[in-house]
Amino acid sequence: MKRFAQAGLAALAILSGHVLTMPAANAATPPTAPPLRVMPLGDSITAGSGGSTGAGYRLPLWNTLAGQSRYTVDYVGSQSFGNVPDPDNEGHSGYRVGDIRAGIDGWVSAATPDVVLLHIGINDLDRDPDPDPVAAANRAAAAFTELATRIFADRPGVTVLAQGLIPTTQNLQTGVQTYNADIKALQYGALSGQKFRYLEPPALTSTEMNDRLHPNDAGYTRMAGVFFKGLDQAFTDGLTQRPAAHHAGTEAGTGRVRWADFDGDGKADYWIVNPDGSVHPA
Repeated sequence: MKRFAQAGLAALAILSGHVLTMPAANAATPPTAPPLRVMPLGDSITAGSGGSTGAGYRLPLWNTLAGQSRYTVDYVGSQSFGNVPDPDNEGHSGYRVGDIRAGIDGWVSAATPDVVLLHIGINDLDRDPDPDPVAAANRAAAAFTELATRIFADRPGVTVLAQGLIPTTQNLQTGVQTYNADIKALQYGALSGQKFRYLEPPALTSTEMNDRLHPNDAGYTRMAGVFFKGLDQAFTDGLTQRPAAHHAGTEAGTGRVRWADFDGDGKADYWIVNPDGSVHPA
């Protein structure tokens, strides 16, 4: 926060026509690991059904993330449950892609994620009455495209890492294969201009599944490995930089109160410019 506040003071000093001298930074201080706001988003698999912790892949992913120091992670979302140090998430049992789309605007607005870990679609395939699994998968993939497009509209600059559906899901292999191929193609097609990456899901064995649709702890650990590898690579590639705030800038006019998102949290920070050029929080 101190670093962002100093940047804000300097900017306001320039705006008011005064030079503000800041104390020299301590060269010996190691750089702070950047924080990432990560939203686990999806259905009962994101929620953790079938596992013993009620957190699914979120717990083994958290534990793996805790073993690295390049960045820190804050799980975000309107839900909070599971035996995991940070239980926040956006996992909704029973939801289809369209159900997630119906709530995504409010969830993203409230949580302001830097990265979305998305896994959704198996309920669409499982419940579609169409006897043609390819047609059902194409419909679900079209809904996924609409959902992903909406996420990017709600949060420009956000990174979406989509892990495909488990390819060995009982009785749904044909539909899953089609669906995964469809959403994988989005990174080269409809979403090619966005920070979107498809992550290949693990082919879980029967011993890694709790039931026909949900992994057990061993299966969730493998899913966590996929998400960690994707997130870590996205960080390395510079895709996880915090999206710019929509309304950062100075207030119109020549009044003493100025505002901008100086600390990068997506919210306006208010400062007052005094007649002598000094500034202080409003």
